[in-house]
Amino acid sequence: MKLRAIQVLCICALAATWIACGAGHPTITHLAISPTTATAPVSPPTDVQYTATATFSDNTNRELTIADGLTWSSSNTGIATVNDNGSASCIAVGQVTITGKAPTELNLTVNNGINNTSPTITGTATLNCTAM
Repeated sequence: MKLRAIQVLCICALAATWIACGAGHPTITHLAISPTTATAPVSPPTDVQYTATATFSDNTNRELTIADGLTWSSSNTGIATVNDNGSASCIAVGQVTITGKAPTELNLTVNNGINNTSPTITGTATLNCTAM
């Protein structure tokens, strides 16, 4: 009887953990980066602020931040860089793709060493860096 109680307790704990980790919550189905195309001069340097808006499986949407696991990257850091907050700066003339990337399931944001291993979704935009 004691073994049965332990089994039931373990099953309940597992179910509670599964529910707390985001089961049944909407997932990201699309990630839109804005502006989709931008132009900025190399000198004087002018930052372009990008935002990422997620569309979820329940047809809601909202802007994502670094707290959601959103990361930013530039296709060529020799032409333009982008920081953790989505602010891009041109450092040479050329064109780059700015990419926003986020986990499709945002509910695993517990800061206890558990990493969000859900698939990721990306969105892209173009940045034209000019000599002006």
